[in-house]
Amino acid sequence: MGLGDITRAGVLAAVAECRHLGRETFRRRYGFGRAKTYELVWDGNSYDSKAIAGVAHLYSVGSLLSADDFSGGARTVAHRLRTLGFTVKDGATVADGSEQGAPQMVLQPRGGARDRGPQNFAKSVRQGVPIADIKDVLGGWADILTALYPDGIARLWGSTPTRQVNNEKVRALRDRRVGDDVFFYTENHFIARARILHLFDSLPVAREVWGTDEDNATWEHIMALGEVEEFPTRVPAAPILRRLTVPVPLRSLTLRSAEDYRRVAQLLPERRQPISPQPPTAHPAVSPRLTVTDLLDRIDSLDTHRRSEDRASSRHQSLALLWAVSRIAAGKPRLAPWSSFHREVDPLLAELGLADLKVVPGSPFWDLQDSGLWEVHGIESDSGFMPQAEVLDKARPVAGLTQASTELLQNPLTRLEAVVKLCSTYLDDVDQRALLSRVGLAGYATADGLLDEDEGDHGQEITDEDRATSPTARRESTSSRLVRNASIANEVKEMHGHACQVCETRLQYMRRPYSQAAHIRGLGSPHDGPDELPNLLCLCPNHHVLFDGLEIYIDVDDVVRRTHGGDSLGHLRRHVNHRIDEAYLQYHRTLCELSRLTKK
Repeated sequence: MGLGDITRAGVLAAVAECRHLGRETFRRRYGFGRAKTYELVWDGNSYDSKAIAGVAHLYSVGSLLSADDFSGGARTVAHRLRTLGFTVKDGATVADGSEQGAPQMVLQPRGGARDRGPQNFAKSVRQGVPIADIKDVLGGWADILTALYPDGIARLWGSTPTRQVNNEKVRALRDRRVGDDVFFYTENHFIARARILHLFDSLPVAREVWGTDEDNATWEHIMALGEVEEFPTRVPAAPILRRLTVPVPLRSLTLRSAEDYRRVAQLLPERRQPISPQPPTAHPAVSPRLTVTDLLDRIDSLDTHRRSEDRASSRHQSLALLWAVSRIAAGKPRLAPWSSFHREVDPLLAELGLADLKVVPGSPFWDLQDSGLWEVHGIESDSGFMPQAEVLDKARPVAGLTQASTELLQNPLTRLEAVVKLCSTYLDDVDQRALLSRVGLAGYATADGLLDEDEGDHGQEITDEDRATSPTARRESTSSRLVRNASIANEVKEMHGHACQVCETRLQYMRRPYSQAAHIRGLGSPHDGPDELPNLLCLCPNHHVLFDGLEIYIDVDDVVRRTHGGDSLGHLRRHVNHRIDEAYLQYHRTLCELSRLTKK
């Protein structure tokens, strides 16, 4: 597989994702650097050609091409993109705009003790601000910061407003831009450097992060920073400021041009990872944030093409969505080509989708766009109706879950809730357990998920004659198992004195106490639970088997109940030093709800 496998639809899908995330985050997510010679131009915006091509390959055939996979270099990438009908700026064109796009130099006083400069720098630049802590005041900026900082920690710095009309600070606030380098100054030295990823103004965010100064002002002109590096040795500022014709000491936010920046570059430490000049990154578009409630409501409102005489309905869209959710659980690309959908989903639709309603088997590939959870790239229809199959075969479009719905479904609980919603609303009269296994969600059958293949007995049975005349057969296997933390398991057992938290039983085995540590949200796929104390219970073997087999669960009042029938087995015994995370118990309850549905 290589560049020749990239489709136009795959390129359009990659461009749409880059526009959603922003170029900086898009490159970081997929491991690409900035374009040095060739840029793809689409709808008036520029994109890094190699990054787009690599992700386009992912959505065209299912595998990502890394920067090292382009053996022919950027020129071959540009040629392939042009062959597909796209405009690509060559090296000369990109270079012509390099002066405008090269980083400028932002000189930023850190502030002294009176301004809480050291504390603010440590809090919001060195340590960073958890986005979750300021989510309530972020508003529309939440999507952008979440995209810029996948680890959930934002690096922020701000400036107070000024009443002046055209001083250094006003010009710096007005003319700085995304991609500029910020140099933090204190006590006649530069102490750190960072790159501007985004600029925005927000009084509520500034107050939440830094409070206010003695004049009740706050640092509301905010920079979101990346590539932060503190210099191991402070850099004397006076020689640099004099060459830039800036008064010493530096007293105000100041901006100097890219040309000035180049003149003092030799006086500054080299970057640990050199970065080539680049035009400002386009800001991700701000759109209403999709919530879990929105996601489940949209699943609940799928078009089911009901048959009027008996209210029966097709399951086409619900089956296609279940297949799409299984791709997320398996770590596959969220978008798939029409050929894959046609091959993998159409048999499900033909068998279970009530085809007598005269719904075209492949219709969800197109019609699911109306749900707001699905997108199609590489083909359009003037009529709004699904194009003919031969048109799809020729255009080779790609489709799948939107970026926003994918991000929600990567959370195991949300993914499980979506599966429960699909099964309970649309699939209650099919063999759900067989269906889940068929689409790749068999791990939901137990609380511990899928075991490694070698943990089961997959060997060939031996005959009675062999058993009578030879030792028990053995087979070789290569093992790849989850590594569990034995010390945490021992901790929960000893904390409870090896007494089962359900029945209080204390077993003895070989003159020693015996109990088992049970994970509430399983470590296996698709649960992907963490191996930590809040995700563990101390149980006897009987109740461990029942808990993992989804035969018992713990309700919101800590009552242990049977999944089928709801009978109480008593209260879960707690220990003051053992904090159990309610989110894991909720996950297990939801899994038991799915078990009730699949065992009807």
